[in-house]
Amino acid sequence: MPTRIVATNMRRLAVVLWAVAAALVVIGLATDGLRAVWLAPVPSLFTAWFAWVVLWRPRIELTEDELVVVDVRRTTRFAWRRVQDVRSKYGLEIVTDQGEHRVWVAPRPTARLAIDQPGGPVPVSVAAAADEIRTRVPAPVEHVGAPPSTVTPSPIVHRVHGWAIVVLVVLGIAGSMAGARL
Repeated sequence: MPTRIVATNMRRLAVVLWAVAAALVVIGLATDGLRAVWLAPVPSLFTAWFAWVVLWRPRIELTEDELVVVDVRRTTRFAWRRVQDVRSKYGLEIVTDQGEHRVWVAPRPTARLAIDQPGGPVPVSVAAAADEIRTRVPAPVEHVGAPPSTVTPSPIVHRVHGWAIVVLVVLGIAGSMAGARL
């Protein structure tokens, strides 16, 4: 089971937004009756989708083989051999041989994070989360003599969440139009 690092305040805000989205549907239906059956849920769908895409889904997963960073825009999979360091001075940054990668769940050093464990989430600071990731970063391998004849590839794989962003934009426009009609 992978270790997950999540932003607790972002997740709390997501729960609040889901409650607001549900309340908006009830209020819309109570004030406008059947006229609002098709209009009231649309802004609430946007609010609920926004809460999931932007606040709930972003996380960091530490598996045996790789470091997985799920952000709003994309999911990035780093093979542990490619990770060189983890910084926490200005937020959480993954340093690889291809440069630095900022992490959405910890954009500042004072972000409140938690490590999901079987007994429940354990609150940690950004520095402590960086230390947890650093424990899995392998030591650099030094080759003496000629380089190895075969090399196992360890790519950094990016998977863009284009569908999530498109749905977010479409629901935002539809929610605005429905809100204007109410």
